[in-house]
Amino acid sequence: MLALACLLSAGPGLAAMPEPELADYVVVEKSGRSVTLWSKGRILKSYKLLALGPNPLGHKQQEGDGRTPEGLYYIDKKHISKKFQKFLRISYPNQSDRAAAKKRGVDPGGFVGLHGDKGGVSGLFDRMKPNWTQGCISVRNAAIEEMFEKVPVGTPILIKP
Repeated sequence: MLALACLLSAGPGLAAMPEPELADYVVVEKSGRSVTLWSKGRILKSYKLLALGPNPLGHKQQEGDGRTPEGLYYIDKKHISKKFQKFLRISYPNQSDRAAAKKRGVDPGGFVGLHGDKGGVSGLFDRMKPNWTQGCISVRNAAIEEMFEKVPVGTPILIKP
């Protein structure tokens, strides 16, 4: 009882851990191979982009084209991934992407996100190639762990060429 009383009387400084600073938005630069988290108008953290899809130039047009979308989206879901550590799903396709694909008579694709690498031996071979995803954005597992904590669902993500 005495120990509990001492802890409670120590004040709020010991009782609460500071909350991690959250990102206001994320910027991906495909050509610069970087992912940058921004908060309150300043860079919170930058990470090296490991991989994109096998056809990284240009905006994603349809399922299976190996491209990563370009433009303004948002993080619409987060989950633990059996294959890629953690996964921040990007809101592709948006209404414009679906309309453009419908006009061309193709499936726009989907389930595009920002995720870790595969890890292990199978991931080693993938990490040797610059573009092994199916259109997602891959970073190191340590980076996706940090991003998972700092990027809430609803955060805008700007993907630049």
